[in-house]
Amino acid sequence: MAHTAAIGSLHRRLSLSLGGLALLVGFLGAFGAWTVVRQLASEFNEDLRQAAAAIQAAPPTMPAPSHGKPPAVPPVVVQTWGPGDGVRPGHSSAPWVLLPRAQPGFSELDAGGIVWDVFTLQAGDAYMQIAQQRAVRTANARRVAVWAAIPVVVLLPVLVWAIGFSVRKSLRPLSVIGERVAQADLNHLEPVDTSTAPRELRPFLESVNRLMVRLSGLIDTERTFIANAAHELRSPMTALQLQVENLIHAPRDSIDEQLEELRRGIRRSATLITKLLELARAEIGAPRVPDNVAVADVVAGVVTDLLPLAIDRGVDLGVERLDDVRLAATETDLRMLIKNLADNAIRYGGRGGRVDVSVHRDGGDVVIEVADTGPGIPEAARMRVFERFYRGGATDEEGSGLGLAIVQTIAANLGGRVELTGRADGRPGLVAKVVLPLRTMPATANQAAAAPA
Repeated sequence: MAHTAAIGSLHRRLSLSLGGLALLVGFLGAFGAWTVVRQLASEFNEDLRQAAAAIQAAPPTMPAPSHGKPPAVPPVVVQTWGPGDGVRPGHSSAPWVLLPRAQPGFSELDAGGIVWDVFTLQAGDAYMQIAQQRAVRTANARRVAVWAAIPVVVLLPVLVWAIGFSVRKSLRPLSVIGERVAQADLNHLEPVDTSTAPRELRPFLESVNRLMVRLSGLIDTERTFIANAAHELRSPMTALQLQVENLIHAPRDSIDEQLEELRRGIRRSATLITKLLELARAEIGAPRVPDNVAVADVVAGVVTDLLPLAIDRGVDLGVERLDDVRLAATETDLRMLIKNLADNAIRYGGRGGRVDVSVHRDGGDVVIEVADTGPGIPEAARMRVFERFYRGGATDEEGSGLGLAIVQTIAANLGGRVELTGRADGRPGLVAKVVLPLRTMPATANQAAAAPA
């Protein structure tokens, strides 16, 4: 639990570590500046004390230097003027420094090439003036800046290293999780443990885990599909091989019969391969640009294509209702969907039966129905017929067991569903109903220009 809490949030870890380092550098810099300012205050107090102790009556004239050069100019000069004093101050802490009397308050004076910052106070007829050299104040400010910058400059390499170390340590959980994800392959798609992951990363990892679960399911489905397809293709290929061998050794008077048998085998294999390709195309969902497809035109084309098969089976194939609706889809997908429904109904509805196709709107949906008068499917088996290669008790030798699987896949791609029910009129048979949301594509410029006024 402690480990989990420690890496609960990358934001928290980085904020604490980087914030702590910034506070440490700031504290050291402030401590250095405080030390220097305190020292400067002590020095300034000492200057004031010395100036106050040295204040004396100013001589009427500047005394001559005893060794040929004037005394050094002190950093602080205190001067006072009494009622009887003239231009020169009555008392001064440095009589050899001549500063004119300034206006009350703060001001700036330039005397002998030296700039002074001055504060003058008037009390009745008396004046007191305190002056400090600008150069001294500037030097003190530099000292404060240098001492404040020393901790930063000294600690800068340490700070850079500490930031890098803190970031690496804080982001270490990402590297661990990345290594776990990198170890996943098609044979080991195990979800990543999110209990020890940083809080900011958990939504992403949960999405990755959901993707892995879906991918694992798809891989298992494809493996089963390949195994089933290989099994289903092996039987007709073996049968074709035997038929070819029989044809080679067949008597001349039975060649026509053997050729017909071979033709039927080739037709069965071609049908199975076509269905496999259709299912693969539907499941892959290859990107195709949808269009506003007229469903009625697709139904008419499918009925035309399947009429020879219906006539051969003695099935009455027709259209019961066709509403003028359009769907945002591809014509290929809609054709595969409707053709597989009608083809299943013709093949498994029984000879001499009837198959009716209808299309109508139901609120915001488009409903495509294919009804037959065959034996139907028991309710307990209606979910299994969507499984690949499942044929139940069907006896049609050209059936592949893939038709409804293709229909369900295409309907799901279009956002719809497939339902199998009994006939509403109580007669035997099955109604396969596909419900698709009524969605259309916005008209393009060319379509708008071609539309009738």
